[in-house]
Amino acid sequence: MADTEKKHSACAECREKKLKCVPSEEGGDSCHRCARLGKDCQVPEVKQRKRKARRMAPAFHISGHSADLAVVRGRVEQLESSYSEILSLLKQKPQPNTNVATSVSTSTPSRTDASRLSQVTGLTSPLRFESTDLDASNSYLLEIPLEECEVLLNDYRRMSTNHFPYVMVPEACPVATLVEERPMLAQAVFVATTWRFPERQRALKDKFLQDFSHRYFVKSEKSLDLLQALVVYFAWCHWYATPVATQVYRLGSLVVSLAVELGLNQKPTSVTQHEIIIGPGSALEQGSEAMSSKLWGFEARRAVLGAYTVSTYGLLLFRRPSVLPYSQYLEDCASSLVTDPQYCSDPTLIHMVRSMRVAEETTHTFDHGSKEKIGELSDDKIQILVGALCKQTEEWRVSLPHGTFTTGLLQRAYHSSRCYIHEVGLYGLLHGQAPSVTRLSILYDCFDATMKYLSCVLENGLDDMVDWTSLEWRALNFGIMLSTKSSIILDSAYVSMEASQRAAWLGKCLDTLCLRAHELHRMKGEKCSYFLKLAHEWANIKMYHQNTIQRALPAPTVANTAQQQSQLSVQTQQQNAGMSFMDSAFDVDPFNELFWAGFGDSEPGMAGMYPM
Repeated sequence: MADTEKKHSACAECREKKLKCVPSEEGGDSCHRCARLGKDCQVPEVKQRKRKARRMAPAFHISGHSADLAVVRGRVEQLESSYSEILSLLKQKPQPNTNVATSVSTSTPSRTDASRLSQVTGLTSPLRFESTDLDASNSYLLEIPLEECEVLLNDYRRMSTNHFPYVMVPEACPVATLVEERPMLAQAVFVATTWRFPERQRALKDKFLQDFSHRYFVKSEKSLDLLQALVVYFAWCHWYATPVATQVYRLGSLVVSLAVELGLNQKPTSVTQHEIIIGPGSALEQGSEAMSSKLWGFEARRAVLGAYTVSTYGLLLFRRPSVLPYSQYLEDCASSLVTDPQYCSDPTLIHMVRSMRVAEETTHTFDHGSKEKIGELSDDKIQILVGALCKQTEEWRVSLPHGTFTTGLLQRAYHSSRCYIHEVGLYGLLHGQAPSVTRLSILYDCFDATMKYLSCVLENGLDDMVDWTSLEWRALNFGIMLSTKSSIILDSAYVSMEASQRAAWLGKCLDTLCLRAHELHRMKGEKCSYFLKLAHEWANIKMYHQNTIQRALPAPTVANTAQQQSQLSVQTQQQNAGMSFMDSAFDVDPFNELFWAGFGDSEPGMAGMYPM
């Protein structure tokens, strides 16, 4: 039985012909085909191949699926452990010298004092700012005592909390830890906070730009440290960047590009990606939230919301396309910070995001800057769209928690949004054309919004305005330009006592702002600063506004107000003695030149207006 069922091996003849070899029914060693053809049936000897013994882990000798699963888990844990060790080795840096200077420096130290301090304490610089490329005569400016660094870091905490809460440094994080974990962010913080010492700030700025360029452009590095550093450097760049108008937009574009390149504008793909970009166990992360694939860490969420704010301000104040538009993920990031806030400023971020969203919708509705689209809309259609956008703004304001609207930042955001919505009333007017009643209503609301915005600005003291970001100063310039423009068109349409009151109020407002700009220039301590140029510019706007209003008044009214205008002229000359006015910058037709409100640096007829 066993012989019958024994497997038959094919003979050489059948194997060569590739035919099935069937044993002969007559028996014997011959197959059926060879027996029929009378051929010699030979079965070749088959050599058995020796299989190599498979090496198995000892656990595989245990029978059962659970044993195999245990081995796999062990291997995975071993790989994860090795991966963590590699990451820790890559991130190891030399420990910064934590020797503390014996006193806190309150002024720019001399070269001799700095050198002596380095020799006595061994503290070259807590930020390790040594550079062989810098001039040896300026190298001492990079040597900052550690205690002074702590003072400057506290200044930054105040500035960021009140005006730009997108990169926060916890109170428990000392300078040494910040330098170790975020070296570029530490440099940016000290560049932004040393504005009272222009010489030192310039040296720190040059070193920051050199290091950032090398890491980002040469080494193609991308990290949260670089993004946070760039956000901070951008926020207060009006203290050290020239020309400011151009630098603000270019730096803002780089902020948004880096955030998108890091992938922070969408959910992280894995925990591993999160650790590579953010880094595990950062001292800047105060929460103990478990990492998931839904959201980035707290720092990354604030940074991407800051990038969105920068992108939208570029849309609003520079009329450039938004690279980072609103998305539900941004809303989720802001909402998560409300649910689990790490700082008192975290709950306000969602309100800023929603305010920026209204500005985005305004741009898409009217396509600001496109005369073609505005020409297709009738005044009644424009009024309906303006009303719908204003309703969204009011709903946003009503939704704010009780007491939140008293925050200066949110108040200014609300009024500036209304200004931006009503700006459309300036478009499409031709020289000599009397605006319709509907258009005048929109223009009046525009001036009313700018008046409330400027009133809100004047409620802030000089101590608060010192900490303003470049975006806030740009927004203030926009509000001044818009109020002047709308006032000119309203007063050109009809003359009334209210028109005179508007002109007087705007003149006093500009006088106050010019005084504050001069004071900030004095505090800066430079021959020429951004604030001095602002003061010159606003003084020109005031003169242009008063001259235009005076030309629009009828002859009797001009005669009655001649003495008042003469007094205003004398006061203006006394206040702005020594200032070189740029009359050509404002020699424009207020009806046709609709983009003279500071939206760019190279607009026709605007040469010299924005040399900042």
